[in-house]
Amino acid sequence: MKVSKVLIIDEQDNYLMMWRSNHPNFPNDPDLPGGTIEADESPEVAAVREVKEEAGILITPSELTHLYTGTEYSTHQTEYSLYMIKVPARPTVTISWEHSSYEWLPRDKFLNAAKNASDTYMHMVHDVVTGL
Repeated sequence: MKVSKVLIIDEQDNYLMMWRSNHPNFPNDPDLPGGTIEADESPEVAAVREVKEEAGILITPSELTHLYTGTEYSTHQTEYSLYMIKVPARPTVTISWEHSSYEWLPRDKFLNAAKNASDTYMHMVHDVVTGL
């Protein structure tokens, strides 16, 4: 399995954090918009599709900055990809059934939530963002 997600940062350097609904995987956990890469997709195309589906935000692959791809954080050898986009103005967020809420967080609060998540994907996000 491969997963691709996007770190979205607004013009005030706040980070979009979403909280899962009673999703089958990691219910009520902090999350980023993104998800499973389909067989015919590149990680960038999957990230763009998932951001639209889960947050209602339109972006393009060329706007993404690649931050990480690897399996070392996954206990099941899932390949994680992480991208970042810094938007010029905070977009309107329209959440799907997969998330119950979202918040724009300053870097320190975002990192704390990622560090304390159950999902190892978010542990990777914490480590990658800490290194930026």
